[in-house]
Order: sequence, then structure tokens, then C-alpha cells
Amino acid sequence: MPTAHTRVTFAQFMQDALYGADGYYGSGRAQSGKAGDYFTAPDVSPVFGKLLLSHFMEWRKKIPVSPFNLIEVGSGEGALAASIAAALPPFNPKQYDEIRYTAVEASAERQAMLAGRAENFIDKGILFHILPDLQAFKEYPVSGIAFANELIDAFPVHRVRWHNSQLQEGYVESGKLIWDIPSKPELLQYVDRLRSLGIEWPDGYETEINLAMASWLQMMSAALTQGVIVLIDYGRPAHAYYAPERTGGTLRAFSQHRVSNDWLANPGHQDLTADVDFTSLALDAQAAGLEPLAFMEMGSFLTQAVERLGPAAAELPPRALQLLIHPDAMGSAFHVLVLGKGVPEKDLNLNYNRLRRLGLTKET
Repeated sequence: MPTAHTRVTFAQFMQDALYGADGYYGSGRAQSGKAGDYFTAPDVSPVFGKLLLSHFMEWRKKIPVSPFNLIEVGSGEGALAASIAAALPPFNPKQYDEIRYTAVEASAERQAMLAGRAENFIDKGILFHILPDLQAFKEYPVSGIAFANELIDAFPVHRVRWHNSQLQEGYVESGKLIWDIPSKPELLQYVDRLRSLGIEWPDGYETEINLAMASWLQMMSAALTQGVIVLIDYGRPAHAYYAPERTGGTLRAFSQHRVSNDWLANPGHQDLTADVDFTSLALDAQAAGLEPLAFMEMGSFLTQAVERLGPAAAELPPRALQLLIHPDAMGSAFHVLVLGKGVPEKDLNLNYNRLRRLGLTKET
């Protein structure tokens, strides 16, 4: 953590508060579920993993490679991995060569939890690996599907404001947020890109900018020779994210399921999160050599998986489905962006595609 009188950007403060040695995730204090600070879709029900796997196995038919890799980035405590393992087909010796599951997790404490999930995959004949980051894939890229659930909303963001027709950045010093000139030219470039989309901020407008998405997507693209990337998170298209009336941004803190705007309090002891600007995420993906293929609400994405199950869907717990799919629950709060590398959109056969809502080109 920075010392009391050290001046750092809010992004650096957030990085240290979440991922430093004594940070929220770095220290192992992070916990989801009823006993933790927040809920994720895998905490709601194993049905979430089952429905994701339904999509993945369908797409596998269009990506005829062996081995076929499933790469979960930001695996956390392993709840999603466990539900996917439970939904995998029964043991088949051939699967040792055909399917591999890799959990990517930076936290050493959470890696230890993930190690306890290995047996679930071995029992299904699936090789299971744990990696601290994506670096290994840079040298040895693979083919298959990479996915991340509620990961990007935890990337450190730069706090910014539009003041007297100038962009200013928030810095943390002595426990307070102070404003000064931007620390990086990329922040000005980000704002220029928003302007090219017709987005202008009124004077006094405060929000956040996520620069970490771009470099992370470069690593994701380098990890895959061919395949699909599925990103599920809180957020919305840029025009809604940066709407004139949203003058305070989306940054918030979570502790014991309570939401707070006191982001600087108790660093390392509360979760910090900001919604995802999915338009900018898609543009960064294009710059990384990935093709945006689909964008939709999570409820629509999971509904198609339910429809694919046919009569077997009647066995799914209705309460869990309602929480995951209904618009008044998690169904519309979360969105899904699907990216491809060497996989055309038609191969995914996704209904409810609302990619045009991202406004990636003037024609849309």
C-alpha cells in the first residue's frame, strides 16, 4: 500500500488496494457468496456453469481442434470451475487428449482453493491446470474457448472528470482525492475516441476510464490461435455508460453485501468495482486482432442455452433460472460480449444478438 503521504493515481491506489500483498484479493480476504462481500452468478447456482458449458460444447463442433482448451480467467475460489466439471459428460479416457481445462488465477490463496477442484475434472477424464497469469499462453498459444465472469469490472480504473473544458485525473494523497492533469496520454486518446462516437461530457462530469482492458485483450488474443472469448460482466454500451445524466460514474465499494461510495476507506478490506464500457471493450478487442461477434444481456445468452437443452431443461431448478435470467434479477444487470479469432459469427448460431447496440461503426 502507498504510504499516507504518497501521491498516486486512483488507478494505482485501486491496484494496490485489490491486488497488492495486503490487498483485498492479494491477501486472500476476498470472499463471495452469502458469507462474503458480494454474490456472483456461480454463487447463485451450478446451473450457471451448466448453461455456459452447453454453449461451449456446441461451439466445439465448429472449432474441430484437439486438444480443445477451456480457459477460465479469474477463476477465484473455483465455484464456476466446479459447476462446469459437474456438467461435463461422464468419464471417457479419450477426453484426456481431447479437452483441457485451465484456471488462471493470480491469488496464491485462491490457487490453493482451486487445487481442490482438480479431482472433479480428473474424474471426468479432463486434464486440469492452474496458472497465475496468461504469460504461458503467449509462448504456447492454444485453440478453444477462453472466458471470464466478473473479472473486467475489477480492473483498476482511472478516476477522471471534465472540468473547464479540460480532462483532469484523480490522485490519492493523504487519504483524499485531488485533481490534476492526466498521468497518461492514453486517457486523452480514450476521450477522443468517445468523441468520435458522438459522446461529450458536460462540465463537472465525473466518471472512470479503464485502460487495463486494452493490454489484457492483447494477452488474450495472443493466447489463442483459434477460438472464442466470452466476457460476462456488469456494464453497458458507451452511450449509456457515459450518458450526460450519469454524472458520478459507476465506481463503488462492496463490503458484507453493502454498497458504498467511500472508495478510499479501509483499503484492502473492501472490494472495489466499476461497470464495463462494452463499446470500448469491443474496440480494444478489435485493436487486439479479435472480432466482436455478439453482444446481449446475460438473460438472453443463458435462455438460448436453456432452449438447447430441450425437455431436459425441465429438470433445472426454476428459482435459480429466475435469478439468472429474469430481467429484474441478474438477467439484465449483466451483459455478454463474445469475441472470435478465426471463428465466423455464423458458426456460433447465437440468437438475441444485439451487437449493433455497441455503435462500433457509424453505420450501426
